[in-house]
Amino acid sequence: MLTLEDFNALSECAQAEAIQNGTFLADREENGLIVRLFSLGIFYGEVFHDAHTNKILGLKAFDTTSRLVPYLAHIKFNLHQ
Repeated sequence: MLTLEDFNALSECAQAEAIQNGTFLADREENGLIVRLFSLGIFYGEVFHDAHTNKILGLKAFDTTSRLVPYLAHIKFNLHQ
């Protein structure tokens, strides 16, 4: 299983491939970019995507749940039974 340390040692291209092979969880908007969140088993990865140019501008990986807070506002709960 890929660890966060292993991920950080990869080239940017290999990091992007590893994130895309993860499980998509959510997306959000930040400063005009679309940020997509993926689960990679024991850590999370984010892809910062510019929809206007259709380019990936950055990647981040983390293993702390506090970094998930920006995504919580986008979760919709069905409270009707």
